[in-house]
Amino acid sequence: MSAAVLRVSGLRKVFGGVVALAGVDVAIGTEEIVGIVGPNGSGKTTLFNCVTGVFRPSAGRVTWRGEDITGRKPHAIAARGLVRTFQQAMSFPGLPVRENVRIAWETGHGGAGQGWDSPEAILRFVGLERHADDLAGALPFGNLRRLGLGIALGAGPALLLLDEPAAGLNDRETAELAELILELPRGGVGVCLIDHDMNLMSALCQRLVVLDFGTKIAEGPPLAVLNDPKVVEIYLGGAA
Repeated sequence: MSAAVLRVSGLRKVFGGVVALAGVDVAIGTEEIVGIVGPNGSGKTTLFNCVTGVFRPSAGRVTWRGEDITGRKPHAIAARGLVRTFQQAMSFPGLPVRENVRIAWETGHGGAGQGWDSPEAILRFVGLERHADDLAGALPFGNLRRLGLGIALGAGPALLLLDEPAAGLNDRETAELAELILELPRGGVGVCLIDHDMNLMSALCQRLVVLDFGTKIAEGPPLAVLNDPKVVEIYLGGAA
C-alpha cells in the first residue's frame, strides 16, 4: 500500500436505532485502487457519505493528509482534494459538456493530477472531446457516466471516491470505464470505489475491503478476500 492520505478510524454512524457503521477502519493512498464491497445495506455508501461530509459520523475520525476533517462540510473536504461521485449520473444537463467540466475546474482551481492540465485535457482523457459542445442532458447514459468522471477530475482530486461508477453500463462500456479508472493512479489520483460487479472489482483493485452490517469483516488482495470463508458465507452466500 502507498503512503495513506486518508485514514478512517473507528468510524461509526447510527440512524435512530440502526447502526449503519460500527467502528470501521480504512487507510487509502494516492497510488492505489481500493474497492469497498458488501451486500446491500452493509454501509458502503454511508462510509463515503461520512468521509466526505454528507453525514456527520456518530463517532470516530476521518483524517486527510494528517488533518482531522471529521464532520467538515462537503465543499470544504472536496477543496482539499478528496472528491466523490454519486450513484446517480450527475451533471448540469442544460449546459454543454465543456462547460460542465470547466465549472468543476474553476471551482476546484484545477490541478486534477499530473496528466490533466486543462478542462480540454480532461475531455480528451474521458473520450468526450468530440461531444464538447453537446448539451449534457442529450448524452447517452454511457457518455453521461464519462462526463461524471470528467467533472470529478475537474474538481482536482488527489483521491477520488467512486460510488457504483459502472451501474447501468453494458459490458463494453464497463470495460472502457475500467481502462480509464486504471489510468487514474498513474496521473496522481488514487481511487476508492464501490461496485457490485466482482469481476470488475477484482480486475481493478489492489485491495478489497468487505463490509457486512456496518462492520469490516475482511481486507486484502481480491483473490484472498474472495476466498475468505467468512466472505463466502456472509457476502457471497454459503456454498458459493
